[in-house]
Amino acid sequence: MARNEDIQLQLMTVFQAELQEHASSLNRGFLALEQEQDPEKREALLAELFRAAHSLKGAARGVGVTDVETLAHKLEDIMSAMRQGELEPLPVIFDALFPIVDALSEALSAYQAGERFAIARRDSLFETLQEVITGDAAPGPSQAAPRSTLTTASSASHEETIRVSTAKLDFIMDDVSELLVARMRSEQRLNELRQLQAQLAERQRSWWGVRAQFHQLQNLSGGAKVDFEKLQAVLDFIRENDSHLKSAQNRAKELTRSFDEDHRRFSMLSDNLQNGVRRVRMLPISNLFDTFPRLVRDLARTQGKEVSLQVTGADTEVDRQILETMKDPLIHLLRNAVDHGIRKPELRAAVGKSSVGTIELRAFPKGNSILIEIIDDGAGIDLRAVRQAAIRRGLITQENAHERSDPETLDLIFTSGLSTQEEVNELSGRGVGLDVVRQNIERLHGIVKVESTFGEKTKFTLILPLTLATSHVLLIQAASQVVAVPTTAVERILRIDSTQIHAIEGRPAIQFNQRWLPLIDLNQVLGFTTRAYSRSDSTKLRVVILGAAEKRLAFQVDALHNTQEVVVKNLGAQLRRVPNVAGATILGSSEVVIILNIADLMKSTHASVEINTLAPVDLATLHHNRVLVVDDSITTRTLEKNILENAGYQVVVAANGQEAWGLVQHEMLDIVISDIAMPRMNGFELTQRIKSDPRYEDIPVVLVTSLESSSDKIRGMEAGADAYVFKSGFDQQNLLETIERLIG
Repeated sequence: MARNEDIQLQLMTVFQAELQEHASSLNRGFLALEQEQDPEKREALLAELFRAAHSLKGAARGVGVTDVETLAHKLEDIMSAMRQGELEPLPVIFDALFPIVDALSEALSAYQAGERFAIARRDSLFETLQEVITGDAAPGPSQAAPRSTLTTASSASHEETIRVSTAKLDFIMDDVSELLVARMRSEQRLNELRQLQAQLAERQRSWWGVRAQFHQLQNLSGGAKVDFEKLQAVLDFIRENDSHLKSAQNRAKELTRSFDEDHRRFSMLSDNLQNGVRRVRMLPISNLFDTFPRLVRDLARTQGKEVSLQVTGADTEVDRQILETMKDPLIHLLRNAVDHGIRKPELRAAVGKSSVGTIELRAFPKGNSILIEIIDDGAGIDLRAVRQAAIRRGLITQENAHERSDPETLDLIFTSGLSTQEEVNELSGRGVGLDVVRQNIERLHGIVKVESTFGEKTKFTLILPLTLATSHVLLIQAASQVVAVPTTAVERILRIDSTQIHAIEGRPAIQFNQRWLPLIDLNQVLGFTTRAYSRSDSTKLRVVILGAAEKRLAFQVDALHNTQEVVVKNLGAQLRRVPNVAGATILGSSEVVIILNIADLMKSTHASVEINTLAPVDLATLHHNRVLVVDDSITTRTLEKNILENAGYQVVVAANGQEAWGLVQHEMLDIVISDIAMPRMNGFELTQRIKSDPRYEDIPVVLVTSLESSSDKIRGMEAGADAYVFKSGFDQQNLLETIERLIG
């Protein structure tokens, strides 16, 4: 019973956070929809609002908060009516919708207090909404007044401000990016002009070599048989050509000097403009950090702990896109710190610590990166427990477990599903969800590191770029292709003899910092022409040591070029997940160059740890009863994950269909349990993608949804779903029996 109560408490904590997020999304969405006039943008907003209401309804049903489910269902109905053109999104309707959104938190608070949300209050809200829909009521002054302060600037402000949409800023940033490309082109032209100057100088030197013969021809005696009239014309031409060459050389020299000055000026202007626009896009990280003190407080009180969150560097600015993407990873790490890092007051006092635990959240810029640190003075990470958990998972063997260094062992906590807890905690857990944290950080071309002293503290360090628009890269030659790698991943550049290559465990390896590193042929990883190693070859080999987190690998390349700042271009939806590729850029020579994804590159080598710590993996163990749960509601994901893991299944999770499709391609799975209404890729599309691929068509897919119409069920079956479970009649036994029937 205690176990079930703990799970319910954790689910309610997660659900409370999810409700606040959805309520905020609904408020923002309603405000935007009220002002938006473009039909396509309105449709996109309605789709997002419908998803938010739909997800909240399903999550509320999962935890049994009926009043929130009823309110969310009403919002979902209104959004559905607007999407189908049955209801016009007029301001008077939003006047009635906003109070319903406010009532969501009221209903949850009543539930947590053991009370029932007032039926009269709910009915009053619904009656008001119905009246404005039918035209029987109009908004009063108190309802209309707040909308004015959404739309006008405060006259009390001492600083003049202007509201600029992020879409306009994105367009400006794109233009600035193109300006950077133009700068690189001008640099290329400058180099070509210098080459022209060198050629003219060489031409001049060649002329100096034949001037003696020219003078001899001029001074021929009259007895020679020469057509002096024609010869004189030739000589005149040569003389004029000499003059033109001198003039051209002087002009080229002057032009080069002027162009060089213009280029420096142009570079300075473009850098200033780029930095200026980048600053406009950047927001203080306090926009994100300000939400965390309440989160930490609520979690601590829930668990009977005393925790103080100390925030520094909140005024550090970071790109808006980075800021938005970092929310979930930071929330997970803070939950980990409270749940597993900080112990209860009596346990802390027993080891001589203050009863109040401390979590430090720091942010500060460093070069072209921003560093975020989460430090707790809690229990630390037990490396012995990590090793034993990794042995149970088949990641390492008992024999080589203690050969791993402490950083290598700590890095194992980022492995999917690894947990040191005897009872898996769904709210947080070192190793449970940390793989997703790393994936999100690497998606931003960043790095996450962990340090820990058992019994004392744990420190997570996140290293992120200040912006995703540009990147400093090293250009590398691989076969006939030039590729780029972010300089933040480059540990060292080496030139080695072939005699320094050794065979360790049957693989080429070199020694670096007193460790053996696999020597990987970059051409082979990227699918280019491969090379053979020969110890008799006296040619110096070019090697680049690349690192991601605690992992280091040596890559042999054909040539090394320069480093430069480049504009990062996304590959578009069709090429969203190309292995090993993070994006592309255009050089000044107009050559298109791919930018490598270092995290992917590590995985593609199938040797992403040092050779002397490699261990055979029992694939059968990894492949036993692995279930992928896909749902955009964190509450529903947590609920289903609890049910399945208590039944003995290994579970991985995804928040949308696109993320799930990536996991299907990289994880060994037995079955997929998916919601339908999700962003980016819905359940129907995910099912069709799985069933249309010969590699994965045998993986059973179960759709769990509140969409109960026969047409929806038929669509699911047409997509290839193996089973269809309705949330209205959902119980864990039904789900478990369905899985048992499909995979035995």
